[in-house]
Amino acid sequence: MLPRHPDTLRYVRSLRAAHLARLVAAGAIVTGTAACGGNDDAEVFGAADTATTQPNTAPPTTPTTTADTVAITAPTTTAPTTTAPASTPATTESSTTSGAAFPAGGELVVDFTYAPESSDGRVRNPYVAVWIEDAAGNYVSTLAVWYEQSGKGTRWLGDLRAWMSSSDGQVPETSTGATRSAGAYSLVWDGTDLDGNQVAQGDYVVWVEAAREHGPYGVTSATISVTDAGATVTLPDDGELTALSATLTV
Repeated sequence: MLPRHPDTLRYVRSLRAAHLARLVAAGAIVTGTAACGGNDDAEVFGAADTATTQPNTAPPTTPTTTADTVAITAPTTTAPTTTAPASTPATTESSTTSGAAFPAGGELVVDFTYAPESSDGRVRNPYVAVWIEDAAGNYVSTLAVWYEQSGKGTRWLGDLRAWMSSSDGQVPETSTGATRSAGAYSLVWDGTDLDGNQVAQGDYVVWVEAAREHGPYGVTSATISVTDAGATVTLPDDGELTALSATLTV
């Protein structure tokens, strides 16, 4: 054992201090208050050699994650294209009617002649229809429908195909009658429609149709202007229908 000589004690302390300093430098220990013999670090290491290593109290650095930058473009909202409805054309009065009523006290007289083409043998009387349409082809009124009045007579009304198409085969009671033999005839229209209402002035079409069993078929027409001035038109002959005309008297 070494003697406790002052120089010896100083030498041991210097060795110990050097050893501890190396440990501190190597990170083996962290200095604090000396626990041996009541001596503090200054006594052990010397004031110049004392180094206080503070624990790293800074919070661990959170690695920064750099997200890929994505440019977000707001979707473009395209407003639905609204097509304005086409303008409804203004309703105008037909150029074929003037709006004025059928001339008061006036009447339209339709004349025609039925003459068989052949007189050999027995000639059956024809079915005949005379009616009025407006300029647009709408059925207005029937002046006469002549057909066989027996129970079976209506079955051949279909032979008057133009009149059937226009009137839908509605036979007005006031203008029907039995068939007629050959001759000249006149029919009168008072300017009223099927409901008895007075029609307006304007253009109207006069039709005459005839169909005979075992005989020819004929249909003819002409347009007449109904005005306060009166008018007359001639209808073309067709088949056994001849000398046709329509005269408006006012």
